Amino acid sequence: MAAMGEDLEQTKRRLRRGLLAARRDLSAPTATQLAVAVCRRVCSLAAFGAARHVVAYAPIDNEVDPAVALAAARAAGKCIYFPRRSPAGLEFLRADPESLIRGAAGIPEPTGGVPLPEPDDAVLFLVPGVAFDPRGVRLGRGGGDYDRALARHPAAVRIGLAYELQVASGLPEDSWDVRMDAVATELRLLESGLRRVA
Repeated sequence: MAAMGEDLEQTKRRLRRGLLAARRDLSAPTATQLAVAVCRRVCSLAAFGAARHVVAYAPIDNEVDPAVALAAARAAGKCIYFPRRSPAGLEFLRADPESLIRGAAGIPEPTGGVPLPEPDDAVLFLVPGVAFDPRGVRLGRGGGDYDRALARHPAAVRIGLAYELQVASGLPEDSWDVRMDAVATELRLLESGLRRVA
């Protein structure tokens, strides 16, 4: 929690610096091994099996790579979507991972595709983050893009993907932050109690 005299944003910035540095320190082989374990945990979930639409992301800065989960989703005939920045915020478009190109922010994104259907019919979001806590609170990069986008899809299941080193006992939370239904790490699944996913 925030120290005396330290506001919420300062606390978040401090946490981001330390956690991003710890994530970057993971070697490529270790990150790959841990990401495979995270994805296998996700693929075993009832929420993953029930989903017809899976929204993922292209990993940057040593984020957990969802590739193994996406390969399983594709093999099961699920539709896969990726975020793209637009003037209105993040939009989610159907795309193959191999078709993504670097956007204006340097993040791989689709150039076009069918939008994610609304209402959220059997949609599962795999969500990146800097840190998560057992309540499902997510610390992102600070722009609020994911929170605003996820708020537009309230019926969708939201699972944060993280290395165990990214799990904090408690994170500061703003009123507009959107919580995860669960957080999957290489060691465990943390269910927030918002919605059953296992």
